[in-house]
Amino acid sequence: MSVDDRLVKSAALIGTKVNDVGGHKIGVIREIYIDRDAGIGRYVAIEPSGLFSAGGKYHPLPWRLLTYDEKAEAYVLDIAKDRFKEAPAYDRDQLNSATYGWAAQVERYFEV
Repeated sequence: MSVDDRLVKSAALIGTKVNDVGGHKIGVIREIYIDRDAGIGRYVAIEPSGLFSAGGKYHPLPWRLLTYDEKAEAYVLDIAKDRFKEAPAYDRDQLNSATYGWAAQVERYFEV
């Protein structure tokens, strides 16, 4: 696989499905947070679907927890459904606030 095969436009990521390891849809990507100095995607905000819906809340997740499944054309989240449901969730105002500190909260929650 060449580098070009791994490149994806940011616009193509918005709305991409996110599945659990069993192939069940848990949501879609709504935002991408990039470390502007390192040029690396750090977080994705997932809008839960179905039973996981959080009433206008989004679950920001560290990018490192996702892998791409070409066959399913979706990202796979490598944590249990219950862990995802209990993950920190924020509304848009909280995610847009530089002083809210959601990134530190998310990192603490997903520490391995």
